[in-house]
Amino acid sequence: MATGVGSAIAQPSLTDSLLRRSVQAISTYCHVQCVLWAGLEGAPGEVRVYSTPAAIAQRADLELSLIEADDLATAIPTGETLAASPPPEAEEWAAIACFVPHHLPEWLVTQQQLPRLTQLDTGELLIPILAQEFGTMDADAALSGSPGTPLQLLLQVGRSPQSGEPFEADDGEDSAPSPPQAFSPLPNSRSTFSGWSPQTVTSLKRLGDQLGLAYNSLLWREKFERSQRQIALMGRIVHLLNSRLETDDILQQIAAELGQGLTCDRCLLMRLQAAGVGPVAHWARTQADLAALPSIESVEVWQPVIDTFLDNGASYLTVRADTAPTALQNWLRHLGAVSALLVPIFIQADFFGVVCLLDHSKIRYYAVDEVQTVGQVGDHAAIALVSAQHHHDSHRQTTLRLQVMTPQINLRDAHTQLLNREAFEQELRQLSRPALWTAQPPFSLIVCDIDYFKLINDAYGFSVGDQILSQLAQRLRRRLRQGTLAYRYGGEEFALILPRTPLGPALDVADRLLNAIHGHPFETAAGPVAVTVSFGVAQQDPRGDRDAWSVLQRADQALQNAKRQGRDCAKALEFGLGA
Repeated sequence: MATGVGSAIAQPSLTDSLLRRSVQAISTYCHVQCVLWAGLEGAPGEVRVYSTPAAIAQRADLELSLIEADDLATAIPTGETLAASPPPEAEEWAAIACFVPHHLPEWLVTQQQLPRLTQLDTGELLIPILAQEFGTMDADAALSGSPGTPLQLLLQVGRSPQSGEPFEADDGEDSAPSPPQAFSPLPNSRSTFSGWSPQTVTSLKRLGDQLGLAYNSLLWREKFERSQRQIALMGRIVHLLNSRLETDDILQQIAAELGQGLTCDRCLLMRLQAAGVGPVAHWARTQADLAALPSIESVEVWQPVIDTFLDNGASYLTVRADTAPTALQNWLRHLGAVSALLVPIFIQADFFGVVCLLDHSKIRYYAVDEVQTVGQVGDHAAIALVSAQHHHDSHRQTTLRLQVMTPQINLRDAHTQLLNREAFEQELRQLSRPALWTAQPPFSLIVCDIDYFKLINDAYGFSVGDQILSQLAQRLRRRLRQGTLAYRYGGEEFALILPRTPLGPALDVADRLLNAIHGHPFETAAGPVAVTVSFGVAQQDPRGDRDAWSVLQRADQALQNAKRQGRDCAKALEFGLGA
């Protein structure tokens, strides 16, 4: 099975080419100055302005930023093509620049609320072009359920100072037929305009209607091709779930497929829970010069995101680094990203975390179908995480059966019949796998050591010492909940793994075991022998522990604390606290 993901290449956007050519054609052949406003049906940040830099320079009231041509390209995976890509265009329409407005003029806001053919005080004509009923909308507009037919494009046309009268089309019998009623006429439109002949206004209106038809056609063409790529993406991810790859590898491939498929700069599958915050999988575009992923901040940084998905029921969240500074915006800026899309991941109706798509070069706006695709990918990632948990539970049950029933000498300790150190290290490796490390509820480790065991061996002999080890193992097993695995960790050391158990209950278990040993001598060939045992307890902290061995190290430190504080007791050590 091929699991590699190809690189992304940029192709000219069909809609961008159409808009640039249209502005140049209207300006040239109609002898006017033309400014085209596009993306008016979407979010304010998606509005684009097309015109010549000279025409824009005369409009001091507009605060605009130039967009580089690469930012308007359509990136697609290698091996796929946009059908019928336009041929290289003439230099004259390529001179048309695209800008992003910092704010919308008041008259444009009015047009969005009530589109109408009208004239500004400057004498410029405003020719609105409405979206067809099946026109696309961006994620914010579509999900908010904006009523009515939205304004999609708007032509702002003025007289050109280098020419005389504007072009007037022949309105005789050979003139072009009127476009469908969906575009013309507009309500509340005047029939006469100062300085513009009716024929010129009619011609410009027809050109606008025809542009709207062509624009909608290309939008749906691009949407169809994008949909085909998304279907192919989902097919590849389903294939990954059915593969024999390890869960960690599957999650890494899912992040890579999604990042490449939606052409972002980074893709993170993140756990966002009170027990810890951290990436489950991470992909970064190799072609981009990106800084290394910094450490994930504490859960407090992400608490507003968690609240948005849990309390407000949001289906997605967009974050921009240039908005009012918050801890999350500061994290984005530190990472070098300018915008992020966050889509929640739920595991069996419980919130787990988010799919995070980051863009470093420009603010990215995602269409509603793209957001839905990210949500579907998040659902498939949840399936992989659940599968990892089930696989580990199955492994645990198999190990438990080995401890209780199967006399496998390679995994059983001969003296105590507990699982041996090799089996213990196998379980630590399983617990440390990245997918399981962040997906599972926190576990706790208990280690215990017989106090002064060397003196017992010296006083009574090794055979009595073996009897005490065997009886101690039996007492531990009898007082442990079914499903809890016990191991002989060393000579007189034992280890217990308590799944889904926080530190407090784990310390209670250690105290219960301590009471089962303290004051209850062991019956041996040398007679009753009183024994004391010290316990150390530690809980997994996904935010700070690198792996299960880090938890074991803290449990060992807690055990040493118990030894130093008089033995015959149980001590716990939280993450970040010294010995």
